[in-house]
Amino acid sequence: MAEFVRMGESGAFDDIRIELVDGELERMDLPLASHAARQAKIGIRLSGLLPEARIMGGVAVDLGNDTVLGCDVAVLREPVEGNRLPVAADFLLVIEVAETSVARDTTMKRFAYGRGGIPHYWVVDGARSVVHIYASPVEGDYTRFHSVGFGEPVAVPDTDGTITID
Repeated sequence: MAEFVRMGESGAFDDIRIELVDGELERMDLPLASHAARQAKIGIRLSGLLPEARIMGGVAVDLGNDTVLGCDVAVLREPVEGNRLPVAADFLLVIEVAETSVARDTTMKRFAYGRGGIPHYWVVDGARSVVHIYASPVEGDYTRFHSVGFGEPVAVPDTDGTITID
């Protein structure tokens, strides 16, 4: 893990997106325009309900067990102090925008975030125009799951509010 962080700090991954999954490097595709636009909209809508310092975009998540995943949008429990790699305990909600990565996001990433104990996980499925909502992780998977269509309100954890995703 420390070697992965040092490589990132030295610029070894400047031209590519990389995740560390069970000790193995996995190259990620660069997001296309529709992905980036949806990611930005979600962050802006969340900022209407939460302090800006609790919302992050495109952040790495240290899940332990030699796994560091990049998520598209995240809500932190509290702002992260200093320049460090946030760990799973820092996160309340992790959101993946899935234009072409639905299978990976609803399986490998879901289990990794569940094992890490991240309480809420959303997969924004652009191909199907739905948000898959996972909550309450137990023993490496989420015990609560439902899907909400684009344009329908989605309850934002730790708030009394909702956002819509389209």
